[in-house]
Amino acid sequence: MQNNWQKIWNKRQLETTLKSTLQQLIAVDGFDGSWGGIDETAWMEYVESLTAKLQISAKDSIFEVGCGAGAFLYPFYQKGNRVAGIDYSENLAKIALNIMPRADIIVGEAINIPEKPTFDFVVANGVFFYFKDCEYAAEVLSLMLQIANKGVGIFDLPDWSKKEEAISMRKAKLGDAEYEEKYRDLEHLYYKKEWFEQVLANKPVKVVIEDQSIKNYGNSRYRFNVFIHKL
Repeated sequence: MQNNWQKIWNKRQLETTLKSTLQQLIAVDGFDGSWGGIDETAWMEYVESLTAKLQISAKDSIFEVGCGAGAFLYPFYQKGNRVAGIDYSENLAKIALNIMPRADIIVGEAINIPEKPTFDFVVANGVFFYFKDCEYAAEVLSLMLQIANKGVGIFDLPDWSKKEEAISMRKAKLGDAEYEEKYRDLEHLYYKKEWFEQVLANKPVKVVIEDQSIKNYGNSRYRFNVFIHKL
């Protein structure tokens, strides 16, 4: 059975009026809101920053959990990296395959990540807050680590310590009534930074956590990124 977020993603379509393929993918993947919109320049700066911090090279393969239409994978695909992903929206997966025909994109829940093949890096961008609870998130994280040869990146995570501030921001922009209508039954899961350190405490990894910074992205001040380097 589809959840409410999944129904939204299955209705998304490319906005062909936008100038570039990447900008179309950014929009259809949900980064087009009144306070959540990201332009192509800021997106590329974001991806390049994460690439440097995870130490992804031109020869590395990347698998994305919750890849959507492929906005995050597309820059790597263009450079010739082997890319693959999984998404629970058949609609978005179809868009991703149309744009990246050599990519290996499959339809499925995050918990159904294939055990093989392995990839140099496994990432998830703006996805973990759609999970039902932290137990589910821990299972997905464990699976990501299993198929990652070098490292894992989990990005665009809502910060538990800034939850009330983030909700207040949205209500201030929309008004309480519109906020309640817009987000009814569309919950976000917020994370404590220390949760990742606790879950990974007994793993042979190095964990780096930092606040997110994306130019003109209103949500960025309430989000953080996690970099997990396998030892």
